[in-house]
Amino acid sequence: MDLHVALSSSDPLYTIGWLTALFIIIFPIWFAPKLSIQSRKKFEKTWAFLLIASYVAMTGMSMLRGEASWGTSLLIHMCGFSRLLMIGYLFTRKKWMGELVTFTGLAGGLQSLLTPEFTHGLHPLYVTDYYFNHASIVGIGLYIILVHKKPLQPFAWIRSFGRIQIMALIALVVNLFTGGNYMYLMSPPIVDNPLIVSSTDFPYLHVLFFELAALLNFLLIQIALRRVKVRSSLGVPLR
Repeated sequence: MDLHVALSSSDPLYTIGWLTALFIIIFPIWFAPKLSIQSRKKFEKTWAFLLIASYVAMTGMSMLRGEASWGTSLLIHMCGFSRLLMIGYLFTRKKWMGELVTFTGLAGGLQSLLTPEFTHGLHPLYVTDYYFNHASIVGIGLYIILVHKKPLQPFAWIRSFGRIQIMALIALVVNLFTGGNYMYLMSPPIVDNPLIVSSTDFPYLHVLFFELAALLNFLLIQIALRRVKVRSSLGVPLR
């Protein structure tokens, strides 16, 4: 049975999802600066543990329902990689992790919120995990800049674009072994999106357009976020 479900903007769940996502994006940016350094670290680790618990719960449910498979349930989609990067950053604050998840989150995560697609159906646990994960990876880049005071460095966009090629290669290998469609490398998603360009003559044309869209999005994100005025706690510009 095909469990893929794509929401349209007219669906009430679409609006509920967006309201939930906005809260998840904004709350950490508002709340964390009010905490002490130690309390903030605990808050960030709690955030990471919730992301882990959400994935475990969602995967456990899909296994119990017989819906899990090697081709659909691994963290090999872009948003799955982003979840791993975000968890890693919240625990370690590694610069490259934060830099990469900023771009993948604002490019891929935002796109996923605009065109929601559920690969295991609309069970409440799946929907909760979807919006919690995607809203988190959209918000983490803003959190890094506004709360951790770490503005993007020059050429971060091109470094990050190079790194997602490694992620795509991993996904391609997994797809070949599992018959999956991670990162939509084998066939395009079913959502209605003008960025999805496909052709029967060239079955992987959508991948080429994904790459071009990612490169352009990364550049625009770099330009936009470099305009954000970031100052240290002493008011010194961090540029």
